[in-house]
Amino acid sequence: TSIIFEEENNVKGTIPMEIGELEMLEVISMEAQVIGGTLPPEMAKPQNLRIIDYDFNSLTGPIPEEYYSLPNLEQLDFNNNRLSGTLSPSIGNLKSLIFIQLHYNQFTGTFPQELLDAPILVAEFQFNNFFGPMPLCIGAPDQTIGAVSCDCGPASGAPVTCGEGCGCECF
Repeated sequence: TSIIFEEENNVKGTIPMEIGELEMLEVISMEAQVIGGTLPPEMAKPQNLRIIDYDFNSLTGPIPEEYYSLPNLEQLDFNNNRLSGTLSPSIGNLKSLIFIQLHYNQFTGTFPQELLDAPILVAEFQFNNFFGPMPLCIGAPDQTIGAVSCDCGPASGAPVTCGEGCGCECF
């Protein structure tokens, strides 16, 4: 089961917590709407959920801890919102996560080392307030990452560091 709204349909409001009652939900995509409020923890109830795509909205607050327990989640797409807080070390529990876009938000803190426990292929973290070392490194043994973007390098002024030769795209 999927809930997909084409971009810019002007869907307004907040995400209803009843969405968690859709047990067979696999895909929810409400990209480029007028969705505000916080992410309801109940949205993590459907255990078949593979794709969550709410980019280009006005969501606020942290990613609820419950989201990090979705066993089939492949794509977590929250770029261009106003989300905040830190990335939980529980992100390593997402054993199906291959695509994560969190750029253009207000996240803070360090990148959890547990990012290495997820089979991520693409990770975009730029234009937030992260700091410290980026654990993902293209070509590193036991890592699947093929593209990683973050606020690194002297030009950005952000204190994110990528390992030498790790292929980070710096902003």
